[in-house]
Amino acid sequence: MSTDDFTESHLSKKFMRFFNNLYFEMMYKKCSLRKVTLVGGFLVGLSTLILSYLLVYNVGFWPWYPSVERWCDYEDVPDYMIRPTSDEMTVVTMFLNLGVFKKGEEPLSYHTPYKYRRWMQVFGKMVNRVVAYLEDDEDINYFREIRSCLPPTLTKIVKIHRHELSSFGHLQQIEEIYSRPSYPKHYPNTVLAEYSCAMSSKYDVLRHSCMADFFKTPYFAWVDIGLFRNLLESNHGPFKLVPPAKFNPESIGYSQAWPQNPVYPVEAIMKEKLVWVSGSMLLGTKEYMTNFTRDYLEAVTELLGKGLSNTDQEVIYAMYSVNMRKPHYIKIKTYLCHQGQLGLTGSQSRYFCLGYVCKDAWEKRVPYIKNAKGFRGKP
Repeated sequence: MSTDDFTESHLSKKFMRFFNNLYFEMMYKKCSLRKVTLVGGFLVGLSTLILSYLLVYNVGFWPWYPSVERWCDYEDVPDYMIRPTSDEMTVVTMFLNLGVFKKGEEPLSYHTPYKYRRWMQVFGKMVNRVVAYLEDDEDINYFREIRSCLPPTLTKIVKIHRHELSSFGHLQQIEEIYSRPSYPKHYPNTVLAEYSCAMSSKYDVLRHSCMADFFKTPYFAWVDIGLFRNLLESNHGPFKLVPPAKFNPESIGYSQAWPQNPVYPVEAIMKEKLVWVSGSMLLGTKEYMTNFTRDYLEAVTELLGKGLSNTDQEVIYAMYSVNMRKPHYIKIKTYLCHQGQLGLTGSQSRYFCLGYVCKDAWEKRVPYIKNAKGFRGKP
């Protein structure tokens, strides 16, 4: 045993002995008020420090923007990554500031603007044509800074206002649905109406991007801000997304989160937050994506007419159930990753699969990419 190990073990034993003695003193009422006060103050202080750490570092309660790394000061983007391929895709994303909101059922599972802006930084190394829809001038300038290490011709920023998007036109109706005591409460899906609107509005901007066709690419993909968040921790170099091998151009690609039960009732899907495919990324050709986004937005209106609302994941499941599916609906191609595949673990192996399959498709196409990053300094 090392000296450090001995010291830690010795200190642990002293703390345990102290608290055991304190416990028995309190049990037999032999503990002084002063000692109880001191220990209580210590425990309150320790709890405050732990809670502050969790709020600041885990949740991300910072009032400012995360700093942006100038990675191009020591690393180049290879020319072959910038040149368009025959199956080049336009990546579409969007950030709408919804403030701080609860995400999931865990006590400290909150999302903040700081957290999203930090995840946004991964777009600085995505060597795709990117269309970003943003509301605030500060976010526009921040995203421009994030993309500043890439040629400006790879980025198109579109300033929007959320209430100009058709999905936010349903805000009042969705608020009325969620206000019903009988409607199940799932955070934030069926609690925060603006969150539901934001999830559907991705199909608004994706449709707009397809019709505008800023980069004249055959493929279009929606990519969530946080899809490649893990790459921030690994100091990953520039990367690119291309369609998976043998991708059917007459289909829409999604990650499969859970198996589909096509006979499940639509109302149960929407109210019980049932998920078949992940909304973190979808992929398709310009023609089929344009038609698919139209069908999706019409389905949202149809469901609202039945008093049903949730996020896009539940809407897609409902659309492709036997009770709602239309003959003209475009086929969905799902991608399922296993635990550990492409470095994905936990729920990310289900929800983020397609994004990493597209990243891997590029790396397989250019086998030497990992050994030819164009470093000028230390890798």
